[in-house]
Amino acid sequence: MMEPIARWARRITAAAAVAVLIGSFGWMGWRRVSAARSQDDRIAIKVLHWGEKTEDDIVRRLVADFEAQPENAGIRIVRINLGQAAAVRTKLQTMFAAGEPPDVFYLGLENVSDLAMKHALVDMEELIEADRAAGRETVNLDAFFPSVVRCFRVNEETGAVGDGKLVGLPKDFTTVGFYYNRDLFRRAGVAEPPATGWTWEQFHAAAKKIGELPDCYGADFVSWEQMVRIYLWTHGHDFTSPGWTAPYSFKHPELQAAIQQLQDWFNDGRTLLSAKTQMETLQDPFLSGNVGMAGPFGRWKVPAYRQIRGFDWDLAPLPHVEGKPKRNGVFTVAWGISSATKHKEESWRFVKYLMSRRGQQLMTQAGLAVSVLREVAEESLKSEGPTRPRNARLFLDAADDALPTDFPAIPQFQQLLRVRLEEIFKIGRPVKPTLARLDSEWQALDKQYEVGVGGRPMPWGRLLSIWMWPVGAMLVAGAMLWWRGRPRGGELREERAGLMMSSPWIIGFIAFTAFPIVLSAALAFTRWSSLTTLDRAEFIGWENFVNLWRDDATFGIALRKTAWYALLAVPSSQLVALAAAMLLNREHWSVGIFRSIWYLPGVLAGVGMAVMWKWVFHHEHGLLKALLDPVLPGGMTTPAFFEKDAEAWGVPVFALINLWGIGGTMMIYLAGLKGIPKDLYEAASIDGALGWRRFRHVTLPMLSPVIFFNGIMAIIASFQVFTQAHVMTGGGPGDATRFYVVYLYNQAFDFHEMGYASAMAWLLLLIVLALTFALMWGTKRFVHYEGLKA
Repeated sequence: MMEPIARWARRITAAAAVAVLIGSFGWMGWRRVSAARSQDDRIAIKVLHWGEKTEDDIVRRLVADFEAQPENAGIRIVRINLGQAAAVRTKLQTMFAAGEPPDVFYLGLENVSDLAMKHALVDMEELIEADRAAGRETVNLDAFFPSVVRCFRVNEETGAVGDGKLVGLPKDFTTVGFYYNRDLFRRAGVAEPPATGWTWEQFHAAAKKIGELPDCYGADFVSWEQMVRIYLWTHGHDFTSPGWTAPYSFKHPELQAAIQQLQDWFNDGRTLLSAKTQMETLQDPFLSGNVGMAGPFGRWKVPAYRQIRGFDWDLAPLPHVEGKPKRNGVFTVAWGISSATKHKEESWRFVKYLMSRRGQQLMTQAGLAVSVLREVAEESLKSEGPTRPRNARLFLDAADDALPTDFPAIPQFQQLLRVRLEEIFKIGRPVKPTLARLDSEWQALDKQYEVGVGGRPMPWGRLLSIWMWPVGAMLVAGAMLWWRGRPRGGELREERAGLMMSSPWIIGFIAFTAFPIVLSAALAFTRWSSLTTLDRAEFIGWENFVNLWRDDATFGIALRKTAWYALLAVPSSQLVALAAAMLLNREHWSVGIFRSIWYLPGVLAGVGMAVMWKWVFHHEHGLLKALLDPVLPGGMTTPAFFEKDAEAWGVPVFALINLWGIGGTMMIYLAGLKGIPKDLYEAASIDGALGWRRFRHVTLPMLSPVIFFNGIMAIIASFQVFTQAHVMTGGGPGDATRFYVVYLYNQAFDFHEMGYASAMAWLLLLIVLALTFALMWGTKRFVHYEGLKA
């Protein structure tokens, strides 16, 4: 009687599950159809941009004003705002790779060379000339600041910025200078910076004098690679020839002397504040009132600084070296149009409105930047009146001497530059050898990307056919074996039901685990950027593996850092977890609460915990510093764990943080302890074995399989350390915390070198397998399974 009921219950349950699945997909499809029906017939223009509330409101007003004009009645603007600029860059690359780019988008200097070389951008001058030929009103480039327009003229062959096709129209811009605290200048008895002719010697003298005031710092100097490059321009030098091309100047004595001078200033007491910036610490030291100067910064600081009530401030020009021409840098973003857009005319009409007088007035109304139209910029300056900064005209005047703060077309060059500058200014590495190393690294990259390795198109069809026959033969053989021994009657129904219930997992495993593993194995022998389709992959044989071991110095650093972390984290975590398990292996009414407390950190969000630890170990405002500094003897101070002391302390700190999440390991040890028969302890007590002797001769041998298992899992986890380092330091400063998987992530998702990253992933698998087999072989004498040795 019960069997038919159970059978019908299973059928009803399966039918309900299928109905829910089909209904879910149907509901999603119906939503898309309904959304499509509810849309109006206007042409939709996708606009991708970034910005917090202030900038988002600006773009929203621009869109509303554009759509309200009668001639634009047939156009609808669909805005996509991802908030942060970095998110937009990633999204933009993904959309281009998928073949669905936005029609109009923010085009930053970090993307312009790459997209121009891929012919992904519309030539704005062609559109302007077409308007003129048709007698339509169009953009007048003569009304722009010439130095700003040059930022988006790109040579599509070399990627050099400053000359070539005009691939974007700048929406606004700013040059840079130093904001200074007028009250501190008066207290220190230092003359305020002049409007022109301010030199670096005067800057340093003022910063040093202010730094001698109690609890004050001379200046917060920003050491972004763009700012260091502008600093070099004022000395008459640059890292490279124009267009980021060789020959490089890293070994030039005068350039090295300029970098050495800046490093000396950072080491000169309180002359310069730590190279940490608001972008990195989410705090602006200048707002505290005890910092004399802050910069180089652009106009984007003005709205926030106008809220200052505790002291008087103003803007100073960028210093220069006496006898050298004045220089500055242009920071700007353009409106770009995708060459793949289906609505070029409508997109161009929108961009023309943004470049109009009305559009520019709205764009720069918040005071975050300067209008690219000189006339509008002058009017905005007059309309501001006597508000601070009183020297706001400096932003306009500096534009005539400014150069584009462009980026190399290949992101690895910029990454290496950033890392080596961090080593100089944050860790304190010697200038000359660090720059010499950077020179050799850039030259090695030149050979890799200019000469190439002679790859040929990946033979995907041939590869598929090679794999198809053995896989097909295995499937046929398996089917035949199953058919010969197939179950009958009820067993067949049970097997069929089991396969049906497990099929979602099997399909998911094949699609989302097995297939990516096989694909990554093939990609490891290719050169392929994930921004292009798979048919663009080039077969290069073992070249990725050869480059890793022979040419990639960062790979060796990442491997050594990870091995050092494993040596610290694996033993310490196992010892602490075992000790905690033994403490909690007691029968007490409250022991369950303590076990939960120990286990809880292991289930908390990794990113949230990483943010918490970042502030605990912060070198200036961290909790640990606040607790330790008052009690350390002899004037000692807490190390700057992720700054100048990162080389010594960075990896050990992450090993210490790892102890926070040992709850899962502790629970496994606790289960192992519970499985040890009490008779063995009683026998040991009768024989006089107590304390340490009982632990050594009874507990450890009986627990050895659990120790072996936890040890292997800890080794595997230690070589995959990622979340904490990625969130807390990003691998920096320099390469001090660039663990293996962090570097793998850089290659895959920052540089989009998916073939190279796949080779790294398979090397990691081989390394972990080798360590696992070595541990299995080396512990055979010490691991016991109920009296048998493993």
